[in-house]
Amino acid sequence: MTDQISPPSGSGLDIEIKKKKRWPWIAAAAVVVLAVAGGISYAQFSNKDKPFGTNLPVATWSTDIAAENLLSYIATNIAPDHGITIEPVKIDNLIEINRAVDAGTVAGNFFEHQPFLNDAIAANGFQLTLAAPTFTWDQATYSDKYRSWDQVPSGAKIALRDDPAGQAIALLDLAHDQQITLKPGKDTLAGLPQLDDIATNPKNYQFVQVPIGQLARSLADVDAVVVHISDVYAAGLTEEQILAREPAPKGSEGGLVVSNKHIDDPNVQKLIDTFKDPRIAEFLETTDNKLIRDTLGPIS
Repeated sequence: MTDQISPPSGSGLDIEIKKKKRWPWIAAAAVVVLAVAGGISYAQFSNKDKPFGTNLPVATWSTDIAAENLLSYIATNIAPDHGITIEPVKIDNLIEINRAVDAGTVAGNFFEHQPFLNDAIAANGFQLTLAAPTFTWDQATYSDKYRSWDQVPSGAKIALRDDPAGQAIALLDLAHDQQITLKPGKDTLAGLPQLDDIATNPKNYQFVQVPIGQLARSLADVDAVVVHISDVYAAGLTEEQILAREPAPKGSEGGLVVSNKHIDDPNVQKLIDTFKDPRIAEFLETTDNKLIRDTLGPIS
């Protein structure tokens, strides 16, 4: 069910917004964490005061297979030169992946950018730091109906993520493509623009907010979806469905997140140095791994 929001006079806005839900950082969540190897489960428990050894578990979100592949490369080719072993772990819950780092269950995670992390910290009081920005996510607009913005008609339905950080990046993508303009002070990621920060919407697009895990499926019901490519790659969306590619906004770099409580741990410092190794950027620029090449990029 959706609510129609009356646009400001003369703005040309026609915004379709789902009934407000509290962003799930605040909701109760399952606390099962899945490891890559052997189906091991990590119960939610505190390890806050225990230092890490040289074997360091690092978590990725279970559906971000591009970050998972990049983590595997780093674990195999970079970490040994820094005197540590990275144990990749997959966690299938966007709250628990940060909670696991905060509790010391894992040494870090590798799946988010600063605006997304800010939401988690504000809602849960986590003490976390993006210690080593490592890559950018390629952005794209997908459509099954149109091959360019010129073909997209007035009143078209455009889907974007319903979380504040994901929504902000999608709106900046649309502004980059000159499909909308944003209010002054809301035209950078630091401004965290949301739907009510749209200043002009010349083609009267209807914007539909969709949870991250449903974006790929929503394409059949809308005219276009604006998203991180890695959010929908695993669901089978293809290059042929991309209407436009957009650059990652400054400030949306992804990388290694660690707990403030462990940031001075000598082995966590080795982990941070690993993710700052310049060979990672070189790999992102030259890899033949199509999954990584088509979805992630180096930080310029």
